[in-house]
Amino acid sequence: MALIVPEVYGDLAQASFVGKAVVLNSGATLQDNTLEGVPGDTVHFPKWDLIGDQLDDLTTGVAMTPAVLGQSDSTATIKEAGKAVEIQDADKLTALGDGQSEAIRQFGIMAARKVDADLITAAVAAGSNVVTPTAGVKASWSVVVDMIATFGDDWDPSQFAGLFIRSEQQADLFKDPQFVDASKLGGGDTVVKRGQLGVIGGLGVFVSNRLPANKVALLEVNSLGALYKRRPVVETDRDILKRSDVVTTNVHYAVKRLKDSGVCVATFS
Repeated sequence: MALIVPEVYGDLAQASFVGKAVVLNSGATLQDNTLEGVPGDTVHFPKWDLIGDQLDDLTTGVAMTPAVLGQSDSTATIKEAGKAVEIQDADKLTALGDGQSEAIRQFGIMAARKVDADLITAAVAAGSNVVTPTAGVKASWSVVVDMIATFGDDWDPSQFAGLFIRSEQQADLFKDPQFVDASKLGGGDTVVKRGQLGVIGGLGVFVSNRLPANKVALLEVNSLGALYKRRPVVETDRDILKRSDVVTTNVHYAVKRLKDSGVCVATFS
């Protein structure tokens, strides 16, 4: 018999899950629940093909040649991730605090980190825009400028979710004169997102150590996708012979890079 109502703890786990995700909540990721209740273990991520860079020049009396508006399709396999904790009665009687609540809190954080890690893996995979700074160059505005250049004349800071760095790169970037600390933002039309450390060149700066070592990523809005077959749920069971409670969580999801040209990765030597 379950000791707690699974739906209640599921909501708590999902609240932690959403609150602790960096890439997932930055705007870089399109989230969708349409897989719920749909059979199958493969997700299709269709993308519209470009029909050209600009309009054609026309001649009076000459018919236009229609272009074909097509779609390309990529797939990802739904994966399951989870964790289980066993809490002994003896521990509950002697330990401080509520072990079950602490397990649920950690479940949410771990779920967020897991999905974030998979999203980042998809982002930095082969096929994205790549910048290789000169040996010895550290995270700085000059590197960001080179990354921006890979987007050509489509560059518009408002269309980008942000710049993602690792924690060891913070000191170098924060010393750059172009960097503005988040504590100085928030006035006027400036929106400071959860987890945002500041702004450089109009780009929000976020830290995630799920990024591989020596890498920095610049992501467009909705350049990544996270589709859920089932968001994190929590279940409990009682083992009366061992006199313990088992608490588990699991999440079913798939991630994919939706727009190759919407991602740029800088790799430092």
